[in-house]
Amino acid sequence: KEHPASRIVRLLNIGESGTGKTGALASLAKAGYRLWILDYDNGLDILTNLLGDDPEALDRVTYKSLRDKITLAGGVPKILGQNVTAWKETGKTVEEWQEEAGGEFGPLDILVIDTLTTMSMAAFNEALKLGARLNSRPQQNDYGWMADTVLLFMQAITEEDANFNLIVNTHVRYLSAGEDDTSNRGLPNAKGQQIPKDIGKFFNTIVLTRTQGSGPGARRLISTQPQGVIEVKTSNPKGVKPTYQLEEGLAQLFHDILGHGPCA
Repeated sequence: KEHPASRIVRLLNIGESGTGKTGALASLAKAGYRLWILDYDNGLDILTNLLGDDPEALDRVTYKSLRDKITLAGGVPKILGQNVTAWKETGKTVEEWQEEAGGEFGPLDILVIDTLTTMSMAAFNEALKLGARLNSRPQQNDYGWMADTVLLFMQAITEEDANFNLIVNTHVRYLSAGEDDTSNRGLPNAKGQQIPKDIGKFFNTIVLTRTQGSGPGARRLISTQPQGVIEVKTSNPKGVKPTYQLEEGLAQLFHDILGHGPCA
């Protein structure tokens, strides 16, 4: 019997800031997928620009900006308790979207987290609020609560019966592999130590978005093969190319992994 996960893509897209991770989503909307974007980075204007000439594709993009408001008090940045809403809104938003999609997401739908880095900060703010430590020195258990709740959320949206696609964009963080191995590895960036080391298990595909060269001749690529200290993987290694051009890359990668274009 075919495993449900073989009919969908769960993709972790690692890349330095500015390499085009968010803009790369445009090709999927053009291909016919419905994108549901949890936007913690407030950087979706690039998608509007790229899809401006394709209103049907733009209609397939739904997003919600999730950021805790930071205010200046006497010149010092502070977060007020009533402004800490982003993490609580995360799960609620996914549930509302699933209702909007007809009760649950399906293979035409892609839930996007943009980015893991800033989502973990939202969870951390929630931890500080619960511990009455906003704008104070955090404690170790604040990091523990944040990691546990983020990983639990990832588990919930990747359960065996979750029959929809998932893309998580993340920046890069360089951490040593362990006590006996001090060499640095490029891992998904999130607050604390636990999430970067554990998050990869929820994904059947991990790619690297990178810029090759510089200036007018620079090329933006999506790599399915390891680059330096950043490990990648794919659920269909024989079916995918080593690299894809950024502009059409994610749509082509989805096609090569699944063996077909978007279908319900």
